[in-house]
Amino acid sequence: MLPPRILGLLVLLLAVQGLCKPTKSTEEPDYEDDTPFDDEEEEDEDEEVDNTGTAEAPPQILSQAMSIRVKAGSTVKLPCQVTHTENYVVAWLKDDKYLYVESVAHTEDYKRIVRLPDNTLVISNASVADTSNNYKCSILRKPDPIDLIHRLLVDERPHQEPATPPPQHSHKGIIRVIPSRKVEVSQGHSIRLGCETDIQPPPEIKWFIENKKVDGYDPDVILDGNYITIHRVNESHSGMYQCLAEDGSKMPAMEAITVVVHYKPKIEVERSIVYSGERMESELTCIVSAYPEAIVTWHKDGKILTHKKGSIVMHHGITMKGNKTKHVLKILHTLVRDFGEYKCRAQNTVGVPSQAMVYGAEMTDDDAGIILKWRLESYSPISEYKLQYRRKGDQEWTVVEPEVKDGKENQFLVEYPIRELQPGSYETILKARNAFGWSLDSKPHTFTGDYPPDLALKEGNSATVRSSETLLALILVVLSCAFTSLQLFT
Repeated sequence: MLPPRILGLLVLLLAVQGLCKPTKSTEEPDYEDDTPFDDEEEEDEDEEVDNTGTAEAPPQILSQAMSIRVKAGSTVKLPCQVTHTENYVVAWLKDDKYLYVESVAHTEDYKRIVRLPDNTLVISNASVADTSNNYKCSILRKPDPIDLIHRLLVDERPHQEPATPPPQHSHKGIIRVIPSRKVEVSQGHSIRLGCETDIQPPPEIKWFIENKKVDGYDPDVILDGNYITIHRVNESHSGMYQCLAEDGSKMPAMEAITVVVHYKPKIEVERSIVYSGERMESELTCIVSAYPEAIVTWHKDGKILTHKKGSIVMHHGITMKGNKTKHVLKILHTLVRDFGEYKCRAQNTVGVPSQAMVYGAEMTDDDAGIILKWRLESYSPISEYKLQYRRKGDQEWTVVEPEVKDGKENQFLVEYPIRELQPGSYETILKARNAFGWSLDSKPHTFTGDYPPDLALKEGNSATVRSSETLLALILVVLSCAFTSLQLFT
C-alpha cells in the first residue's frame, strides 16, 4: 500500500491537470461580462475615509510614573492628569484595592487620603503603612484599562516588630493549630483545620465557632477527632474556630483559627420598585455583601451613571454589619427622562477567571505539532493568558502567551499549537488574567510529543524533510503544467 504522502501527491497532480488547461479567455479576451465601474461605490469609500477623521479621540494619561521616598508625617501628591475621559470612569487603587472611583471614596481613610478635582491623589501624614509599589491610576476602558503606576516608600525610625505569639502553654504541655492562626479561602473550596498537642495524657479536643460548639450544625462541616474539614466553603463559614484541650483543669489550653472566606458579591435591594414624581427627590438603595469589598456601579439603559450627570448623587460604602455595605443613588430633581430601570452592579477580586479546563486536542494541519484547547469562564474581559509546558523530567518550563480572543458572553476558548516537539511525554498548565487578577493554574494536562508513524523523524530533520517534500510537489506541478501545454501546441 502506498504511503499517505505519495497518495496525497497523486491526488494533487490529478487536480492540477484540470487547472493547467487554458480557458477560453486565454484564446479570445472577452470583456462583455466585466462588472462596470461604480462611481457610487467610490463615493461611499471616500465618505468612509473622511469619517475616520472625526473619530472620538482615545483617552490618555498625560502624567508620568514616579518613585517617591519621604519621611513619615510628610504629605505626598501622586499626579494623574487625564484627557478625553468624558465617557470613561477613572479610578485610584492601592495594591489593587480601590481608593476612589471618580470622586467617590472607597477607603475608610478618606479624610487623610484625598482625590483632588484634577485627579491628583494626596496622602497626608504618610506612614509606613502607606508604602506600596502599586499606586495605580486607571482609566477603566474595556477590554484593556489604561494604567499609570506610582511607587511610594515612607521611611520611619526603625523599631522592633512584635514577635509572633508562641503556641499557648498549659501546665502540662503545648497546644497549637494548623495550618495557621489565620486561613483565607475562596468560596467553593475545601479546607482542613487541625489542633495538635503534646499534653499527657492526651486531652479531649473540643471545637467551637464563635463560642458555639461544632457538632453537626452544618452538613458541610465534618468533625473528625482533632480535625475539622469544611466542604464547599461559603461566606457563612467565616469566623473564629476555637480548639479547646479539655484536660480536666479549671483553665484548659485553647487556641483559635480565624477563617476568612473570599466570596462573590451578593446584592439585596430595599425596594424593587420606587414610586416618585416629577421634581421630587428619588432614592434607590442596594445592599452588597462581599469579601473583599466590592466596587459598586449604577447603570441605566445599559449605560454607567456617574456623579457628573445632572442631579444624580451617589453614596457608596456605608458600612453595615458583617461584610455588608449600603449604596444609595439619589436623583435630586426627578424628570420624566429619569424614569426607567436602574441596575446596581457589584464586582470584587473574586471575579477573577475560573480555572481553565482542557476540552480538546488535535494535530496541526501539517502534522508537525499538537493544538491544545481550553475552556474557561470570566465575567470580565480576558487581558492575558500564560501557557507553560515542558517534557516530563525537565526542570525548565517553556512559557508562551496565547492570543486573546473575544469570548461569547462569559465563556472563553483558548487554542494554541505547540510545534517541533521531540518524542516523549509533556505536561502543560494555563492561567488567565482579567481586571481582577490571575486565575488559578489549570490542573496539569499530560500529552505526548510523538508524531504519527509516517512522520517519525530524527531530531533536527523535520524542517529539512518537509521543505524537500514541498519542493518536490512544486516541481511535479510545474512539469505537469508544461506537459499539458506541449500537448495543446502539438
